[in-house]
Amino acid sequence: MLARKAFHLAGAVIPAAYALTAMPRALAAGVLGGLALLLLLADALCRLSPRFDALFRATFRAILDPKDFIGLNGSTLYFAGCALAVALFPRPVACAAVLALALGDPLAAIVGSSVRSPRLGRVSLAGSLVCLAVATAACALFVGWPRAPMGGAAAALAEALSGRKLDNLTIPLAVAAALHLL
Repeated sequence: MLARKAFHLAGAVIPAAYALTAMPRALAAGVLGGLALLLLLADALCRLSPRFDALFRATFRAILDPKDFIGLNGSTLYFAGCALAVALFPRPVACAAVLALALGDPLAAIVGSSVRSPRLGRVSLAGSLVCLAVATAACALFVGWPRAPMGGAAAALAEALSGRKLDNLTIPLAVAAALHLL
């Protein structure tokens, strides 16, 4: 699980690179969307070819979750969510949304699975509070404090209400929408 969460955290390079360079929005969204499409192709090939599926599982075993072998891979949804946030929202909002996903979601899972606390459906209260705090701090880096708590709340709600893999798509979109509307 930790290797998978570390891989998720490595996604923080996406908003950092986008924020710190003059990369055009279309190029950034295109690269992220291209990665999502490449992973979608890998998802399809895994379903169609047992040999490809075995090779894919062996290669990425450390960062895959058993749930990734049913439906779409979580990474496919991760890059799709990032691509949509970058394509649809201004740079600071997109960066905040992607960083909220990259940091808030995995840290919520780590704390939620290691600290005993009341459950809120499929998530723990402790994990949700960590997601809220981390996503709020991530948003504050890009959009400031008057708006950051709404982004953090949107991340925590999307993480709590979405399916385990679907949160990779919903967190950046919920955060970006909340920040953009304010």
